[in-house]
Amino acid sequence: MIEIALELFENTCILLAKTEQAHLQRTKNRFSQEGVDITPAQWLVLSALYKQDGESLTQLAKRCYLDTSTLTGIIDRLEKGGYVSRESLEGDRRVYQIMLLPKAHKIKEKVAQITDGIFTEMTDGCTSEEIATFRKVLLHIFEKLT
Repeated sequence: MIEIALELFENTCILLAKTEQAHLQRTKNRFSQEGVDITPAQWLVLSALYKQDGESLTQLAKRCYLDTSTLTGIIDRLEKGGYVSRESLEGDRRVYQIMLLPKAHKIKEKVAQITDGIFTEMTDGCTSEEIATFRKVLLHIFEKLT
């Protein structure tokens, strides 16, 4: 099994995809262990809202690099969980602002500590220069693909 995996990991695209799968699974598991009832995708959206609360769905989708239908599902679940609310924009009832609720603010530091811990674990043994180079390469790849 390990030989097959090593052969697959010679393909950089597969290695990148499998690494992200492992990262998401680790994050989901850690959130669950710590009693945090959100997903990594929901954390992405909450993180964006912590920086700019009250955005429209369209603006938020652009900042999160998500299509609006995907974001709508995430917002639906965050709303059901009591983390955000949709409020009509004054002057245009068709447009909603996504607003953070107190429950979202309550978990902010805890989830940041969890994700920071995961980052520390996954970069253990890497120098700061290696991490900076890795980020630079990932950003380059992302820009080429989007």
